[in-house]
Amino acid sequence: MPITELIFLTLIGCLLVGVPIAFSLGIATIVGVASAGFPFVYMGQTAYIGCDVFTLMAVPGFILAGYLMQKGGISQRITDVANELVGFLPGGLAIVTIISCMFFASVSGSGPATVAAIGSIMIPAMKKEGYSTRFSAGVSASGGTLGILIPPSNPMIIYGVVGNVSIAGLFMAGMVPGLLVGVMLSLVTFMFSKHYGFGGGEKAFSLRNLLHAAYRGFWALLTPVIVLGGIYTGAFTPVEASIVAVLYALVVGLFIYRSLNHTSIYESLVETSLLSGTVLIIMGPALAFGRILTLFRIPQLIAESFSSISTNWFVVLMLINLFLILVGTFMETLAAIVLLTPIFLPVVKQLGVDPIHFGILIVVTSEIGFLTPPLGVNLFVACGLTGLSLEIISRAVVPFILTLFVCVVILTVFPQISTFLPAITGF
Repeated sequence: MPITELIFLTLIGCLLVGVPIAFSLGIATIVGVASAGFPFVYMGQTAYIGCDVFTLMAVPGFILAGYLMQKGGISQRITDVANELVGFLPGGLAIVTIISCMFFASVSGSGPATVAAIGSIMIPAMKKEGYSTRFSAGVSASGGTLGILIPPSNPMIIYGVVGNVSIAGLFMAGMVPGLLVGVMLSLVTFMFSKHYGFGGGEKAFSLRNLLHAAYRGFWALLTPVIVLGGIYTGAFTPVEASIVAVLYALVVGLFIYRSLNHTSIYESLVETSLLSGTVLIIMGPALAFGRILTLFRIPQLIAESFSSISTNWFVVLMLINLFLILVGTFMETLAAIVLLTPIFLPVVKQLGVDPIHFGILIVVTSEIGFLTPPLGVNLFVACGLTGLSLEIISRAVVPFILTLFVCVVILTVFPQISTFLPAITGF
């Protein structure tokens, strides 16, 4: 049997019998190494080198900053400002949820963390105002997907490391698509809320109240300005920005809002360690697997197979998008990015697609994976917050999944939406 087929059959077989993704990738790589007659030390060396990347330090930094901001009262104050801004509209609290997720995403870099931080505040508030529990859960889970699109984004960091793409450029490229997706989700939320009579009319817009909420939430609103502004002005690198975010969250939570204590800091450290460990366990074997694919020219073979279907860049990109959405239903986002980037990035480069544009498409298709069972992690967070079954929440997010797919098509057709900011700023 050809080595290429043997590698993929091993990987698929391991996944089908329930072997964790990290071990499945490792086993498939070892099979490839053994079949090709390479020394087994290759596996260990490649896995070590793959994890020994300085930029990866930004991932645990942003994860910890997100948890500290959630427990330190920053997410509550962001929500208060958003409520004064659009809370008077039909579906006002639901739109507040989307906007709050956009703000919190700009400091957390994580989809599930965004759902937990904002959903734990907004779901009870929406239920109190007469919104159905199902709709509240669907909005919170869908808004949480913005956590990986609006920078800083942990998946963008992983893609940048694996694909050797500028992380600062990816962060810059994610801003406009993030706003686009946020606006689209808000419009769908508004239409459904108006149809079902959810919210609106409880209070009129008050500039005075908005300014008061902004004053109370000044330090919370300043967070993305410091973190992203520092990166874009060159004051510090993405890794340094993650540490600045942690220090800022500690200072604000301990001394300004006084919502952090020893217990909440300890819980944040534990949760960060668990999630960061998961990322690193996957990274080593996945990068070794990517090296094996490159040695056997598998990306080139895939490129040739796609070219046999069509030579049109849009057709090929949409086929890849559909494949990424399919993979996202059963594979964890970071693992999928590490696994598939070495396969598809050379393919799209041959078509003249900007690697930064492709990175944004990978992230947006991953957002859909956060909402599709059986591995939709945002759905499980929403289940925990509401007590609803996975089936009920899965039906509630269908309109938002369709909205995200429309955004994928728009971003594919108009790559300038993703690339014009990096182009004019030189990132």
